Amino acid sequence: MGTPLSNMATIPHKWKYDNKLRQLDISAVEQDLNDLMLNSQECWPADWDNYGPFFVRLAWHCSGSYRETDGAGGCSGGKQRFEPERSWDDNTNLDKARALLWPIKEKYGDGLSWGDLFTFAGTTAIKSMGGPTLPFCFGRIDKEDGTDSLNLGPTPEQEANFPCDVNGKCERPLGTTTLGLIYLNPEGPLGVPDPIGSALDVRDAFARMGMNDTQTVALIGGGHAFGKTHGACPNPPGAFDAVNPWPGNCGTGKGADTFTTGFEGPWTTEPTKWDNEFFRVLVDNEWEKHKGPGDHWQWRVTDRTSHYADVMRLTSDLALLHDESFAQISRAFAQDQHQLDVAFAQAWDVLINNGGMWSQERRCQMGDSVSV
Repeated sequence: MGTPLSNMATIPHKWKYDNKLRQLDISAVEQDLNDLMLNSQECWPADWDNYGPFFVRLAWHCSGSYRETDGAGGCSGGKQRFEPERSWDDNTNLDKARALLWPIKEKYGDGLSWGDLFTFAGTTAIKSMGGPTLPFCFGRIDKEDGTDSLNLGPTPEQEANFPCDVNGKCERPLGTTTLGLIYLNPEGPLGVPDPIGSALDVRDAFARMGMNDTQTVALIGGGHAFGKTHGACPNPPGAFDAVNPWPGNCGTGKGADTFTTGFEGPWTTEPTKWDNEFFRVLVDNEWEKHKGPGDHWQWRVTDRTSHYADVMRLTSDLALLHDESFAQISRAFAQDQHQLDVAFAQAWDVLINNGGMWSQERRCQMGDSVSV
């Protein structure tokens, strides 16, 4: 698994991209992604032998940089492969996800943009795990560098144009409360495990992306239907380095020894299957905070004999119980799987399509056919 950074930075001229996009075999790309999803590799072993949750995180984090104040951010452009985004704390270890996708990018060449590949990988992963999606559209135009992300920070440009006096309390037009994170600190405001204060941050941060309450709750709980957090020990990885990105400091640094966010554990008992368990367990249990093996505050059910004793929640997850509107929506999703399906598919579609520039040859996948 390796990705030449010089090749990752190369994009075609627009006329060449438009022509290649018309020729792109979308069904073949999807099949290759489905094959990759279950092909765990020793260089970066997949949790439960399934890269699906990993690619959902890639697409989410690439897209979640969007801010509605000025349209900056978003996955169109594939800017996450450049500074400053690739070095954000929230993007730790996503270099491995991008490297896993490199052979597919190399195979399909100029007709498959990085922005399309990142978001289509996440969308295909959701479908492969039984989740709901809307028709996916291809045509995101890649950027040559990370210039368009400079004002997202942390950079001298951001500090000059959109300063943040206290990191964790950043205000609009910045799209996040905390520089280097997509939305907000999941441990709680300024690292304090306060679900009530976190609820205020959740609404604020997602509103900066143009999301309403239903979309916000659907994305948090729907996204956390998949995968786990990684905080195997209290030793975080080193800083991003092009030669040795995010070197792991927990044993082997991968597999069971992975440190990404510093939190540890799955959100559900079946982390590669789409359902509404996240919401059912959230609303039906009492929760207590504790320090996980990564020395971060996280939450577990108070009944340690429960079937759900091994699942975890972030403070930002518990926030959904500490806001009247969020709690009402969470209860509705816990009671009605179909309502969650509809809301999540719509919210995911908004998330991955926000921002950037599109080719006039944009193509949308409609079931087994492709509309032009």
